[in-house]
Amino acid sequence: MIADLRDERFARNTLFSRRRARRRPQPQGQYRLPDWVWGLAIGVVVVIVGGGIFLFIGGGGSGGTTCDSELSSLPGKADVTAEGFQEEDVALGQVIGYLNQADLDNAFASFYGDVHAFTHNIDPDVRAADEEKAKAVCEAVIELEEILESNSTAAMAAATAQLREQLRDAAEVLGFPRPGG
Repeated sequence: MIADLRDERFARNTLFSRRRARRRPQPQGQYRLPDWVWGLAIGVVVVIVGGGIFLFIGGGGSGGTTCDSELSSLPGKADVTAEGFQEEDVALGQVIGYLNQADLDNAFASFYGDVHAFTHNIDPDVRAADEEKAKAVCEAVIELEEILESNSTAAMAAATAQLREQLRDAAEVLGFPRPGG
């Protein structure tokens, strides 16, 4: 009868079971951790290792994009002329104006299209003329793309202005007059 009660109690409380510990004698002075502690510890190790692998592979932020290689080309304008840079300078000015008015819909519509395609498609020409300037333009493009996912219009306007300056510098590197004055 007593053995039956003991078995029933073990069946009800399997999470904190010490059934295995009772089957073999424990050496004197040793303490055995409960199973839930071991489960928790293994879970923490798995999360840490998984997070480390995720960070090592570069699974965050810009998708692992670096500016050591060219930006991917996008369908759209690639008018690498003085007029092309001037048009993009004006278009980025409009994007900044929309952002300063907190008009995100028009800002996104103005940027994602020909302006965005231009920033990607001029990369090979700028890279051929000045590798460091191309990297600076690339970093400004990636920074703006990441900031446009936030809700801070001030940060978006600042990043757009930075990209605008980098594009003005890139126009000079290619031998064109500096857009915007």
